[in-house]
Amino acid sequence: MTFGVGVSLSAWVSVETRNLAMMHFKLFKKVYTHMLIISLNPMAKISHETSCVDSVELTDKCTRLLSAHGLSESDASEVITHLVRTNLRGTDSHGIARLPHYLRRIKAGSIRAEHAMSFKQVASTLGVLDGDHALGHLVVKRACAEAAALARKSGAGWVSICNSSHCGALAPFGLDLASGGFISFVFTHVDPMVLPHGSREPFCGTNPICITVPGAGGDHLCLDMATSIVPWNLVANAANEEIAIPKGWGVDAMGCDTTEPKQINALYPVGGYKGSGLGLMIDILCSMLSASPYGPDIPKMYGDLSAHRRLGGLVGVIDVKPFSDLEEFKARAQGLAERYMNLAPALGFDRVMFPGQPEIESERERRASGIPIGVRTMDELNELLGACGIEPLVQR
Repeated sequence: MTFGVGVSLSAWVSVETRNLAMMHFKLFKKVYTHMLIISLNPMAKISHETSCVDSVELTDKCTRLLSAHGLSESDASEVITHLVRTNLRGTDSHGIARLPHYLRRIKAGSIRAEHAMSFKQVASTLGVLDGDHALGHLVVKRACAEAAALARKSGAGWVSICNSSHCGALAPFGLDLASGGFISFVFTHVDPMVLPHGSREPFCGTNPICITVPGAGGDHLCLDMATSIVPWNLVANAANEEIAIPKGWGVDAMGCDTTEPKQINALYPVGGYKGSGLGLMIDILCSMLSASPYGPDIPKMYGDLSAHRRLGGLVGVIDVKPFSDLEEFKARAQGLAERYMNLAPALGFDRVMFPGQPEIESERERRASGIPIGVRTMDELNELLGACGIEPLVQR
């Protein structure tokens, strides 16, 4: 059988099949390449000049700096301890480099140094926390405490959050809950920064998820991950240090891949459609239960600094003890982690690590050697410290 143009059906099918196969191959290659970047480097980094600072000194001076901007000593200590702990764990995208931004927002009025958070229990295991536009670290910490209190009474607790701001890395919240004998789930969302699978424009943010399980000896299993291929603030750090980023992280305003961090308009989702879908569901959990804005309606982190972010969130806590003896549970979790680590490594890897293990090792190393801070960030911090009459950070 032939068509009027003289092309046989078999030839036409062959061409169409090849075209379809090529289209799927290109799609697979693109998704696989993005996944490969992460699989070969589970803790994505940028390479730039740094200065090492002792974690105790960094905590002390930055706490005084934050207190000088109107926070109580206890609130300032809570926030800076969270940021420095994040740096110790190797997650520099969400560590002390974000402090100058928080200070700018406090000065502009979008983050309240003095706040009046309010909690309302709406069911035996459920509650809602209004963060009153305080620093997100304080808001989520309070939500975790309220969820844990509900779990102690009823076995589980879920707290929805409204009127929060950027809360930094989620892992410290989960780790504190794990130390109390709880399994936890912590979610937050941010303004549009990530391309939905198949889209040229962003809709959701990097919308992270953190799941933490108590482990023996304080070595808890902790998965804290953005649903983008890398955290947005890693790109922000690269922009601040004026260095290029790897190709495949994100696109510019025209939807084209770029290695210039200041031109990044959106990041790729991790794992293609899977990360894209997960990010959307997290946005629903964080926005719908607390009547918070979602996706494109969330005020931008680096937009109008005088506008409240109005971020939502969700914290879930399960008390292990009604299910199992806590120490027995921890021992079993540790046994699972050890068997996981003892798996034969694949080509290109020297070992297999459980979720949270790279961060545990980073913390031990950095407590001894110091925290690396980008030279431009170091200069900015020292300028802010000097303006408040606080001595500069000393390079180790």
